[in-house]
Amino acid sequence: MARSQSAKQRDTPAPTIGRGIPLIVAFVAGWVVMMLEILGARLLAPYFGYSVYQWGALIGVVLACLTCGYYLGGRVGDGSHARGFLIWALIVSATWIILIPPLARLSLPWSRASGPAWGAVVATTLLLGLPSALLGTVSPIVTRLTFTGAIANAAGSVYAVSTLGSIGGTFFTAFYAIPVLGSRTSHYVAGLLLVAALLGLALAGRQLRYLAAIGLVLLPLVLPNTRLPKGVIYEAESIHNIIRVVDRGSDRSLYLNYAAGAQTVMRKDAVLTGKYYDYFVLGPLMNQAKNALFLGVGGGTALKQVLEVYPDVRVVGVDLDPEVLTVAERYFALARSPRLDLRAEDARWYVESATGEFDLIGIDLFVTGQIPFFTTTVEFFNLLKKRLSARGLVMMHIRSVRSGDELLAPFVRTIGAVFPSVFVFGRNNLILVASKTPVELDVLIHALERGATAFPAIQPVVAQALTDFRRAVGGDHWPIFTDDRNDVEIRTFRMSYQKD
Repeated sequence: MARSQSAKQRDTPAPTIGRGIPLIVAFVAGWVVMMLEILGARLLAPYFGYSVYQWGALIGVVLACLTCGYYLGGRVGDGSHARGFLIWALIVSATWIILIPPLARLSLPWSRASGPAWGAVVATTLLLGLPSALLGTVSPIVTRLTFTGAIANAAGSVYAVSTLGSIGGTFFTAFYAIPVLGSRTSHYVAGLLLVAALLGLALAGRQLRYLAAIGLVLLPLVLPNTRLPKGVIYEAESIHNIIRVVDRGSDRSLYLNYAAGAQTVMRKDAVLTGKYYDYFVLGPLMNQAKNALFLGVGGGTALKQVLEVYPDVRVVGVDLDPEVLTVAERYFALARSPRLDLRAEDARWYVESATGEFDLIGIDLFVTGQIPFFTTTVEFFNLLKKRLSARGLVMMHIRSVRSGDELLAPFVRTIGAVFPSVFVFGRNNLILVASKTPVELDVLIHALERGATAFPAIQPVVAQALTDFRRAVGGDHWPIFTDDRNDVEIRTFRMSYQKD
């Protein structure tokens, strides 16, 4: 008899406490879930880039965990302990979210070893799985707490309010939190929003015994901020990038999002760097260019080299992120001058909307280890062709650290579908050279040899380029990249993660 009464007590639905506070909790939970998802992209970017893999992992894992949370919340919501479970779910979620930044620093480096696809899934599950599942329990439980007889009305109201919270969290995180507050502080804000919802829920239900546990959630906030690693002289977040400037002896490097490789390297005591950036300085030698467009500025090493070596060349530099342009000027000595015009615009949009022609277009648009797919297509190269003068050349950086043609050959085929002559030089970091009108390889080689005499400072770069300057060949069996069909991200990841 006692056992039967105990079971009956467990199955007794939790009493309702009015609609106001529970609906606010549902709103906050929806807001925080979207904050976590967008902030998760910033956490994963230095290790997995901004890619279809990363976004697929984030969206898929969060949805899977929310699904589990909805199911669990439905099972718990009809019991007598629904309100207590909800409070503890919010306590654990808030604590976990506040701890995500240090947890990310510990888990992401080894998660990356699992590869671009499963590594992103593992990392997202470890960091976002628990809070996403627990926050998924909120809406079903809140529906039961606000239920007064009209179940469809209660469910509709709860999920509408939760979705409104998700909309608010999306815009708040993308347009304010990340660029203004930064990722670490944004996680604190998400945790504190849950704490505020917790306080309201506990006070409304007169469950003051939970206040001490809620206070413990705030303890991680007093942890000291981590110091910048040795050599880091600047670190910031912009709308587009996590930016880090690192000094190492005579070199200064710029890292954008991706911790595995520098975006730009500058030698403090020399014009040339010994890196692939030096190859862009050869462009004006090959066609006597007087004006050049660089898509992708980074630290501006290539732009600065062209301006220093050729006093009669004008340069336009285009970079999506205005903060990167500011860093290039402040930390990489890319001084503004009448011959330099810097534009904070999207590369493809600039090419499509710009007027005038350029003799040389340099492209170095690797971001987080890969090239944005929409700057690798036939449509994009047709836009470039319209911006070139009759003698115009395109020089494009392609990173290919593996042997074979898996990444290079599709680029050759794509560019070759637009330009009549395509050549390549370099190793690992390759430079594709395409001309608007047909040109022979011997003509370009002769121009480089003649230019090396006229500009002794860049003779080492000329000599290196001439060792493997060749006509680029891509077989018919390789794909042509288009806006509609393009697997450059997958090819780039296979090149980066898989061994020969």
